[in-house]
Amino acid sequence: MEINGNFRKILKKVFARSFLLQALWSYKGMQNIGFLYAIKPVLDFLWRDEEKRKEAYLRHLDFFNTHPYCASYILGITARYEREFAEGIKGASAEKIVNTKKILGGPIAAFGDSMIWGVIRPFAAAVAVVVIFIFSRDINLMWLGPSVAFVVFNFVHIRMRYRGIISGYTKGEAAFGEVFSGRSQRFFNFLRTLGIVIIWFLLVKGFMRVSTNVSAKIAYPAFFLIMVFLMRKFSAVFLFYFAVVIGGIFGRFYH
Repeated sequence: MEINGNFRKILKKVFARSFLLQALWSYKGMQNIGFLYAIKPVLDFLWRDEEKRKEAYLRHLDFFNTHPYCASYILGITARYEREFAEGIKGASAEKIVNTKKILGGPIAAFGDSMIWGVIRPFAAAVAVVVIFIFSRDINLMWLGPSVAFVVFNFVHIRMRYRGIISGYTKGEAAFGEVFSGRSQRFFNFLRTLGIVIIWFLLVKGFMRVSTNVSAKIAYPAFFLIMVFLMRKFSAVFLFYFAVVIGGIFGRFYH
């Protein structure tokens, strides 16, 4: 579904309001009030009749809970289905809107927890440590570390919020193929693996500084190069456990 000029402005309002998704929780509906607040500009635009608008408000007060950053995909597809329902397109219904939110809430939450908390946040922290390491001799510049972490983390999650709304609205259900098996998955897998390599780079540098053993000074850089080579051939989980085992062996014999 294409986005015309007026509706694009409305979707931008939804994007801005999505940051307040967790402003008010309830035991019964979880994030339902925040979701209604975010989608409200769409409902106000589509439903001019006061009674139908009230009905639209009420159906979005049903239970809703998902990862707050990835909820944008559900906001986008909900805006699309609300418009189809308001325009009387075949197959559109209030039940379809409510059921879609319920069905997608769980999988999107699992995706967000694993990718945002499990990949982006540790990756941003690893990058921050690298920056702090680079400026470790000048304490006045070490603030760049947390600043870089802040920028990296928020660049990814804010872009995801906006992209989710636009993609969900324009592509409909096809947008979730992009989330679970498309470019997003490849991007997060790359960051997961790169994060592991960065951490081991820091370990290599640290061991090279404290170790007086010549073979250790050679072994650690060699191991780092092996990790870089393997990151294209093996999963991040394999690399993690491989690094733990080899690191334990190195620690046993060289320190």
